[in-house]
Amino acid sequence: MKKQLSIRDLLHHAWKNFTGTFLDWLILFGTQWVVVFGFLVACAMILSIVHYFFVDLCLFHCMLSGYSKLFTVSMISIISLFSVFFIVVFPIMYKQNALDIVFEKPMSGFDVNNRFFTYAVAMFVYWMIVLCASCLGFFPGLFLAQRWRFVGLYLLEHGGNVRRAFRSSWHMTKGYVWFFVGVSMIQWIICLFCGATLVLFVMAIAMNRLMEANMYKQLHKEYDKDLSLCSCEA
Repeated sequence: MKKQLSIRDLLHHAWKNFTGTFLDWLILFGTQWVVVFGFLVACAMILSIVHYFFVDLCLFHCMLSGYSKLFTVSMISIISLFSVFFIVVFPIMYKQNALDIVFEKPMSGFDVNNRFFTYAVAMFVYWMIVLCASCLGFFPGLFLAQRWRFVGLYLLEHGGNVRRAFRSSWHMTKGYVWFFVGVSMIQWIICLFCGATLVLFVMAIAMNRLMEANMYKQLHKEYDKDLSLCSCEA
């Protein structure tokens, strides 16, 4: 089982997947930034229009003398909510598209499916557990972080409940903790050296997501084989 995972193979497969879908990744990133930029421009235009009518023209000044604070708080709240949405959804979107590529399915692109919410809940639980374990020491947190590394990918592929995803990831990652630590270091190095330009930044994120998806695919195959053997023996 362990012989099937190697950093060289992961890099090779990830690069092959990336070069074959380079334009798709660029379109995905471009669409993302267009949406974010459009949202910010829309907020700025609304703010300017409201400021012009209520401040420059002094309309409804007597009736809405406290509009300024109310409007400011409302705009900050709306922008914050949408910012959180973008921060949460876009990384999940990259992982979903990487899974699609690795499993030879059509890319989901900018589609937000119903598994994203389950993923977000599972990741919240994951980080809470890892942080609590890290309070007991560095290695307990590191160990749990690697053993439950594929909880999110399992949910994006299969859906289902969060507990099953944690259990499946625990079985898939048995014996690979230090290998995953090495892969994580390589992923950080890729981000560090490829963050200089936009194209290289796109490549770094795509490569890291594809490496993760390739690891998950190989381990998931072995996990399915183990389950089949157990059922046959039973």
